[in-house]
Amino acid sequence: MMKDKMVTKEDLVLVAVLDFLDKHPNWIGTMTALRKRLLTNVSKINARYLPGSPSALRVVMNKIVNRLRCRRISVKFGRTSDRTRTRFVKLTAC
Repeated sequence: MMKDKMVTKEDLVLVAVLDFLDKHPNWIGTMTALRKRLLTNVSKINARYLPGSPSALRVVMNKIVNRLRCRRISVKFGRTSDRTRTRFVKLTAC
């Protein structure tokens, strides 16, 4: 008998990011903005399993970045060049 595969937080974020990029193939913004966008795209049931903070989302994004790149999604992390040096993420569907 086969056990059901457990769905991890990484899997939920991966699916949420892929769904988001279907609607917005080129996106750039902060982790806070990405988290808000992902929360609006997932169901209320799944929303409680998404990372609770932007820094937790970044940790999960670091874990799934190779899986996204295998699906031809460009992921770039960086900082703005102004005085505030705000951190950003750029997602591009190739």
